[in-house]
Amino acid sequence: NNLLRLLKREEEWLATGVRARETRNQGRKRRVFELREQAKKNPTLIRKMKVELEREKKSWRGDKIVAKKKMLFEIENLSYSIADRALIKEFSTRVLQRDKIAIVGPNGSGKSTLLKILLGRLPQDSGIVKKGELSIGYFDQHREMLKDDATLIETFCPDGGDRVMVEGKNMHVYGYLKNFLFPKEYLDKKIFQLSGGEKNRVALALLFTKKYDCLILDEPTNDLDIQTINILEEKLISFQGALIFVSHDRYFVDKLAQKLFIFKGNGEIEISFQSYSEYLDIEKEIKELNEFEKEIESTPQTIEKKEPKKQKKRLSYNEKRDLELLPPQIEELESTIEDLNNCLATPECYQQKGLQELTEELSLAQEKYDTLSERYLELLELEEELEG
Repeated sequence: NNLLRLLKREEEWLATGVRARETRNQGRKRRVFELREQAKKNPTLIRKMKVELEREKKSWRGDKIVAKKKMLFEIENLSYSIADRALIKEFSTRVLQRDKIAIVGPNGSGKSTLLKILLGRLPQDSGIVKKGELSIGYFDQHREMLKDDATLIETFCPDGGDRVMVEGKNMHVYGYLKNFLFPKEYLDKKIFQLSGGEKNRVALALLFTKKYDCLILDEPTNDLDIQTINILEEKLISFQGALIFVSHDRYFVDKLAQKLFIFKGNGEIEISFQSYSEYLDIEKEIKELNEFEKEIESTPQTIEKKEPKKQKKRLSYNEKRDLELLPPQIEELESTIEDLNNCLATPECYQQKGLQELTEELSLAQEKYDTLSERYLELLELEEELEG
């Protein structure tokens, strides 16, 4: 039952997430190609498009009812530096009950530092952090909540016995731990005997035996296999409190986060309400627009001079051929991408083919799909222009 429920959720997420994103991307690409032609005559249109994209990154897509939610953290003009290098610069935000926030950005940009400031373990250089009445559960990369010389049963039942309370239910510790893929013989194993991934599973399982208003997780998917990540996702999706987590796992972030804190690497923290994949797509498009703007600014006269010479009456042989051959190729790639995503969501499939190989294959297929889609849209624009 658990596995079927997980697979159903994976399929629903893939259907709504990936395809909806592809549809939005196609619409954006079409707008960009239209804009490129218009911008040769009026470069201010590029700036207008960039403003629209920046607005889209910040547009609200979550729950409209926020006034009644309990305030957990209120941050005003928070700043923190190390050796004159700004990690956080005048950052202000609020964290409300049931917020699901992912903190993303390059390594060493200050993500874990922000978590430690929220936990009160690190003093900020300036600014105010107001914390409401709340209990916090914390998971870190060093698994500080675990004692190496304790057994699993001692970890979960420190006062003796073999029962644990989980979400109001009294459970046998083995009955609970088998949900995290531990066999019964592991109950008497000491923590130091476990692998890194097993220790992470213990720490996460321990976290869900407590009642918290807010969970703060630092790279919770490190060293976890796909099946355990799916279990963790299910637990976090059903968690009724606030969730603040650092992760580099794009798919994990897409599934859980309603809001992003993006560390830009220079102390700036950008807030976005898009999915992480959507945010990265918008960032890529803004970068392309910046490059196109520089190209126009550097050669404005050349573009104007060449415009009359580039007038065409019909598509070339190669363009007609591409227009005919590209759609079935794009459809085939769409099918391949969908198959690869489905395989990544199915333990039997990814275990047989290999997770790394599948991920690399998906990345190459997506890259090829983007290239062919852009070429096809360019040709459609050209054909429409010639017919008009």
